[in-house]
Amino acid sequence: MGSGIFGTKASLVADTNLILQVVILVMLLWGVFQAKRRKFQAHHTWMTVAVIANAALIIAIMNPSFFRILPFALRNPGANKSTVLWPHMLLGAIAELLGVYLVLATNMGAPDISRRRNFKWLMRITFSLWVLALAGGIVLYFVWYT
Repeated sequence: MGSGIFGTKASLVADTNLILQVVILVMLLWGVFQAKRRKFQAHHTWMTVAVIANAALIIAIMNPSFFRILPFALRNPGANKSTVLWPHMLLGAIAELLGVYLVLATNMGAPDISRRRNFKWLMRITFSLWVLALAGGIVLYFVWYT
């Protein structure tokens, strides 16, 4: 067994990132719940905090990790670690960029009636991509550190 929080070879930073990503998922789910209750300002606040927190973790933890393992992933494209890395990175980047777009677009003014339906679908797509990226990140964590 390793020395990580979950009994893996993960560092404290990797374990903390995993825990914080699950916390962000809870924040996103709470934001969705607020929207269902038609508390749109609370929904927007929770989603904004989640997007900012995720961006901070991407910049501070995931980017350095990515560039540290990039040489291995390029040399060994068929390795389990590599085949899990690329979808996680791609889905996560798209989800974060869409999240930033949604937060900024909402801050610039609520979408008008004709755009609301498309906006709602974009939110659902972004949430789905984020959940898929999180699932890929969890798989990547266990593939990399066990």
